[in-house]
Amino acid sequence: MWQKFIAGTCVMTGAVGFGLALCGELGSEIAHLKKQKELLLYIIGEITYLHRPIAEILHIAAERIGEPYATFLMDTSEQLDARSGRTLSEIWRANLALIEKDAMPKESLYYMERMGACFGCEGDKMQVERLCLFERELDEKIAALSIKRRENSRLINALSTLTGVLCIVLFL
Repeated sequence: MWQKFIAGTCVMTGAVGFGLALCGELGSEIAHLKKQKELLLYIIGEITYLHRPIAEILHIAAERIGEPYATFLMDTSEQLDARSGRTLSEIWRANLALIEKDAMPKESLYYMERMGACFGCEGDKMQVERLCLFERELDEKIAALSIKRRENSRLINALSTLTGVLCIVLFL
């Protein structure tokens, strides 16, 4: 009898854990997008108020922000300082291709690529305007994912728990 109790406990733990993992994945996407927004706001502030070169901005941002963004930003900054004749957008795309697929969700990689495309403007004012438009787009995506997470997390948790109960009833 105690074996059935332990088996049932393991099944329920697995089912609930699976549901929590799915909810955590949605939370991870939101966390990455918020980190990208933090980076974006820092870049906008530096360009607007201090007028620093972009290589210096990326270097300082790499020290402030966590992984996997810090390594990416540091590499981009160093390649810009090397003055190899490539544009920031080209360096950005090349370094994005080097990021491990497990380091960031696909949605975050897509928005990082979009952020890199915003660096093609001439002049500080145009650059800041384009980055501000991108910031609004990022805000909308974060809001949409937050709503989706709130709606789906209850459903996922309930369904995973019910699936665990169903498995226990059917197999024990």
